[in-house]
Amino acid sequence: MSRILSTLLFTVGILLSPLAAQAQTLRLITDAETQSMIRDFSIPLMKAAGINNQDLPIYLVNDRAFNAFVIENGSLFINYGTIIDSKTPNALKAVLAHEIGHLAGGHLQRLREQAEVQARVQAVTMLLGIGVLAAAAGQENREDIGRLAGAFIIGASSASQNAFMAYRRSEESAADAAALTYLERTKQSPNGMIDVLNTLKNNQGLSAGASSYLGTHPLAQDRINQAQNRAAASPYRKNRDSRQDIERFELVKAKLTGFLERTQTVLNRYPNTDKSIAARYARTIAGYRAGAGAGAIKQMSALVSASPRNPNFHEMLGQMYYETGSPTKALEPLKRAIEIAPKEPEFRLIYALALADTGVKSNVEEAIRQLRRVAATSPKSARPFSILARAYAKLGDEGQADLSAAEAALRNGDEGLARGLAKKAQRNLKQGTPAWLRSDDILSLT
Repeated sequence: MSRILSTLLFTVGILLSPLAAQAQTLRLITDAETQSMIRDFSIPLMKAAGINNQDLPIYLVNDRAFNAFVIENGSLFINYGTIIDSKTPNALKAVLAHEIGHLAGGHLQRLREQAEVQARVQAVTMLLGIGVLAAAAGQENREDIGRLAGAFIIGASSASQNAFMAYRRSEESAADAAALTYLERTKQSPNGMIDVLNTLKNNQGLSAGASSYLGTHPLAQDRINQAQNRAAASPYRKNRDSRQDIERFELVKAKLTGFLERTQTVLNRYPNTDKSIAARYARTIAGYRAGAGAGAIKQMSALVSASPRNPNFHEMLGQMYYETGSPTKALEPLKRAIEIAPKEPEFRLIYALALADTGVKSNVEEAIRQLRRVAATSPKSARPFSILARAYAKLGDEGQADLSAAEAALRNGDEGLARGLAKKAQRNLKQGTPAWLRSDDILSLT
């Protein structure tokens, strides 16, 4: 009996861990502009929820569907399609507030606990059923008994699933209510939540006609009704997004559209008649992605001139120069991006790449200094160490190159590779130096 029970619990555990499993197979996008905006939109909402974590891990998912979710360690995942399909910054903030509601409410932990309870109920029910059928095994019609056994097990499983899914629906309603509270505490309109729920209702389509009892979320109309009732009493229902938030939001949408949507989709959404900065940004990126490097660089330079205080424009221009084989030309705009936004590690990483690829010794040495700074502020990231290995190799410093590669492997979870590289590094490092001692640390850790 204990073996059957543990197997059932294991199976249910797999079914109830879709977010963690999904996160391991997601296609993720790294974009400083987008992730910075999401973080800035999230921080006031997190404070309103009583969560003091300004280092919220934010992951941008390469998925066009309208979706976002959190996992137990507090990481937030948001599909790029959610940003594109959100009508306003307020709507996107409502999505973020909903997910923060799950974190603040401890829903993920309670969901796991509820899952364990439901698994035990299901296991006991199934075992009781199997026992009854075993007692009847002496009867002649064994084929009917076999069909009965199958029907009973399916029925028991369905009953347990229904109870579990009902629990999920209650958590979704609670997260909606929490989101509306956080929006109110930050003096933002609840109308963004209504917009989001209307989007979900449209997406739900024919699936809304299926059994709501088996759904993990309440039907969208039920959620809309709840939000409308709360919104009617909100003193901030007529508040609008700030001009700064709107401009920032529109630029991010344009960037994601330019990079991730089809060229014709970009041109339909941002026709040549649209002379706004956001439209020009989208068309420039789409042209660059389509292979028009020289033209895109010219257009991006014009955008930099139009918005000289926007660090993302400088960074994008530098990226275009670097990726089209002109690392030296990339240095000036990338350095300017860092001057405007000194706390953005992604800017320093591409700046270091460009510095290293110029092949000039002084530039490579500067790249190492920049990468050391990023590594100190982002100690869990493998990326600065991977680029450090490349930079040290250009200087012919094999010991430091192998040590940096070992650091990157360690952070990527490849302990075997980290150990091998640390051993190799020690052969080219002077014993007793900080670098040699660090390689020895890696050997002891692996």
